[in-house]
Order: sequence, then structure tokens, then C-alpha cells
Amino acid sequence: MAVAYLLRVAGTCDLGAARAAVLDRARRFPALTHRLAPAAGRSGWPAWTPEPEFDVSAHVRVHHLSAAADEAELRNFVEWRCRAAIPLDAPPWEICLLPGPGADEFHVLFRASHIWLDGAALHQVLGMLFGEGHAAAPPRRGRDGQVTRRVLAVALGRLLGWATPAGSLEALARPWSRRHDLHWATTNAERLRALARAYDATVNDVFLVALAGALDSWSRPVGGRREVRALMPVSIRRKEEFGGLGNYVVGARVSLPRGPISPWSRFEAIRRQTSRYRGPENVAAGERWWFEKIPARFGPMAVTMGMDSRRVPVTTSNVGVLPGPMAVAGCPVTGGMPIPVLLPGQRLFVMLGVLGPTASLSVAVNGNVPDGDRLVSLWLAELDGLEQAAGLTAVPAQTPAPETSAAPTTPTTPAAPGTSTTATA
Repeated sequence: MAVAYLLRVAGTCDLGAARAAVLDRARRFPALTHRLAPAAGRSGWPAWTPEPEFDVSAHVRVHHLSAAADEAELRNFVEWRCRAAIPLDAPPWEICLLPGPGADEFHVLFRASHIWLDGAALHQVLGMLFGEGHAAAPPRRGRDGQVTRRVLAVALGRLLGWATPAGSLEALARPWSRRHDLHWATTNAERLRALARAYDATVNDVFLVALAGALDSWSRPVGGRREVRALMPVSIRRKEEFGGLGNYVVGARVSLPRGPISPWSRFEAIRRQTSRYRGPENVAAGERWWFEKIPARFGPMAVTMGMDSRRVPVTTSNVGVLPGPMAVAGCPVTGGMPIPVLLPGQRLFVMLGVLGPTASLSVAVNGNVPDGDRLVSLWLAELDGLEQAAGLTAVPAQTPAPETSAAPTTPTTPAAPGTSTTATA
């Protein structure tokens, strides 16, 4: 399991300067040099310990694309590299420097083990490595919830609901393939915030409502009257755990509204589910309480069930806003997006992230899933429809970027398609 982020950087790619800058950050933030040490004895737990001889050259490398590399070739490389295993006997992360065809821009792919990082910790580490000023170690807000009897009862009901299979889509019913495809598109983040205000919702709700509409247009349902459900990771970090690394999430199942219903009804259907993971009585706190009561030998079984495509055919993740500004060895970061990484058996993973004024939608689909590139267009079209229904006419103008840019600033249409993985409720 891996988490990944792709950054676009202005300037010339310099391997020596990048390694020197990363080594300086590793000295400043020793957590970057930690690796997983085996448990001491049968009753012990593995622990994160400093790597005695941290070798920056093993973690920062240049990967050369072809001289005429376009966006499709970049996507191919990112998808291929994100499927490579990340060893845990060394600090479990790497930086891939990808020089562009010209001398004025390059890309940086950061990826790490999901065991080490969840979405909040991913942002934390990116800040450690590349953040400028306060962005070097952005503060994080805890989500301590009251674990009342009511919260525990609701949480238990939601956990037991995982035993029932979900409906699916025709496009996701084909056999699984080892080949994956990656697609992405960007838009102005203010569009999402304006829609959230108009529908009394959150940006995450807007993401899910638009995705539900896009899926409805993309493929017909299968599985009778069973609802199509999406996996939505939700943070279960306590206040004292924010600012640290690790993986503190639970998976919520969200039923996606389908059919000819009004946008307001779609928002109500989503909000009714996601609101349980906000506020003082946060159901996520109750789900963590139950998970901590599961005997360790049943832990892998619980994780496997949470990734089972028969129960959650669609995986989603909204990693939120990546704080800035950022720079790589003095070269400013001008754009970026989270990269979804499919697990074996998964067929569709959709991510949302925001960096600066730009929101990015990234879609990973299994190689046997048809028309995966259409999903990004359909999602953007859903935003258009939601704006029209809400009477939003003063949405910030969108300016298309050149097709060779991997993370264009504010296009209204998806980047040219090519072939080729924590929600805030």
C-alpha cells in the first residue's frame, strides 16, 4: 500500500542540489530517517527507529523520460512507479525527479508506504521536505470526539453494515487486470468552495455529489436494488496524535445517490451520512473504540474486508489542502495533485486534493475498466450542472493550460487522456 503526490516545479532539475536540500531537511526532521524495526519478542510490536546510516542517494533519484515526453508518458511513468514495492527495512519513502522536455520545469513524484503515512501525515512529510516558512511543519487540528453510548451504538451499526455486499456498476464488473490507467483534471478550488456554500455543505460533500452524478452517467448499475457504496477514509487522530506520523483512519461506507433526483436531494443524501463524522459526537471516534477491541489476529481480516470491492466498488479520498508555499532546492512548486494507487482487486480509486488555487481530481482505474478517462470529464460537467442549478454565475474564470503540463492551474476541461491512493467529511 502506498500514498503518492505529484508536484510541478519551476526551474531546472538538479540532482545534487535536491539531495543536499533533502539531506538538510532530514537533519531538521529526524522522522524522515526512521524505518520499521521488527518486534522484540513474540509479544512485542514493530517500532519506528532511526536509520543509523541514512543514505539520501537511495531516496532521491532522477528518472529520465524521453526527450519528447508528453503528459501521457508522464502518467504512464507515475502509474508504473507507484506500483513498485516500498521496502520497510529502510525509511519507507522515495523522491523521483522527472526532468521536463525543456529547462524551465520539472516534476517531482513523492511516494511512501501507507503504513507510515495517512493523508494528514502525507501533507506533514511534504511540508517537512519542501515546505517554506510555516508550511515546513503545518499545525494540525485534532478531532477528539465524545465516545458516548449513542456514538458507540451508531458506530457499531455502521461497522456491522460492512457484512452486507453493495451494488456495483457494469464498468467495474469485469475481471481484474494487473494493468492500471491513470487520469486527472484540475479546476479552480474556489468553484468547490462556492458550491459548498450554496448547498450548505462541505467541499468533501461537493466532491462526492459530483462523483455520484458522474458515475451515474458513466455506467449502468448491477446488483439489483443494492446501493452503490464508496469507501471514504476518515481521520481518527486524537489531538495529541496530530503533528505526528502514522496511519490513523477508518473507512466509512457512503451510499452514492443515483437516478433522476434534484441536486439538493443528492446533497441531503450525502450530508446525512458524512455529517456523522463531524462535530463533537464524531462516529469515527466510536469506530476507533471498537477497532481497538478487535484482537490483533483479526486485524488483517478487518482491513481486507474494508478493501473488498464487493462491499465498496469505489474508493475515494479527499486529502484536503496541501499547505504552501513549497520549493524543491530553491525552485518553487507551482502545482500538484495526490495520486491514487490501486490495491489488488480494486478497480476504481478517485482522489481530490487542493494546492494553492487549484483543485485536482485524480482517477486510477483497472486496465479492464472501459472509458476511465471519461470520468474526469463527467465530474467537471457535474460541477457545471450544480452551479447552474444553484444559480452560480460569478464562478472564477477558468483558463486552460498547455497540454504538456501535468498539473495545469485552472482548466475547465480535463488534461489530454492517456493510458497508463484521507477524507475530510
